[in-house]
Amino acid sequence: MLSLPTEPAFARTYDASSYADPYDAIVDYQTYDSEYRYSELGSSAVSTRMAVPRGRIQSWERGSKPDAVNGLAVALEHGWIECPVDGETFGALNRLVASVFSGGSVDGEFGPAFSASTEAVEQQLRSDLSTVGAGCQQIDSNSQQHTDLRPTEHKAILGRVLVALGAPQGRKTESVDRLPAYLAWVEPEIRREFVRVYILNRATELDDKNHIQISERRPADYLESLADLVHSVSGVDVWSGDRSIRIHEDVLPMLEIELN
Repeated sequence: MLSLPTEPAFARTYDASSYADPYDAIVDYQTYDSEYRYSELGSSAVSTRMAVPRGRIQSWERGSKPDAVNGLAVALEHGWIECPVDGETFGALNRLVASVFSGGSVDGEFGPAFSASTEAVEQQLRSDLSTVGAGCQQIDSNSQQHTDLRPTEHKAILGRVLVALGAPQGRKTESVDRLPAYLAWVEPEIRREFVRVYILNRATELDDKNHIQISERRPADYLESLADLVHSVSGVDVWSGDRSIRIHEDVLPMLEIELN
């Protein structure tokens, strides 16, 4: 059974300057905690055996922990790490990742925020944030067309989980060039839910009434992969062009979507 996101992927959202791979900070601390914390060896001997600087061992002896260790503990407590992809938690995380791509963001401090243009989108976001145990609050906004939401608890850790799953961090027009890799491995229902959220957030009806359109200022390869994903879950005709993809309207009843 595939379980995502992995501990290494989550750890690598951290900046551990003393490690080439931030996951090694977690591995080293867990080794110290399980094998040496209560041994009679001094910090110098532990440092030698672990090939870790003595100052780092002394810091751990005083109760300090790497940031990635603290974050991982919270993520594990909430069931956000290596959760089965056929479970409710991953289903909610998948929809939240889709929401980041199509109607939200993860800022430089890993805080996620989401914009809901319809009541259906808002209800889905509130439900998914509740399912993962992050809570939900409305953000003050000048927008008259969107309701802006964000989690109330452990915002940065949830944001790191979403980034570990492939959600973009920062300005999406500059950073988004591919869809999450897990979409190539998971069951069709998970891809279907990703597409459903994407269309709910981004699609608009065209004047000819036979097609809907998703407009994106993103690379052509990204638009082609998005078009292929929509076609793979719906079977309807999809065309990718310059900064947009066009989808036959039959996709709406197929995915049980109503556009307002």
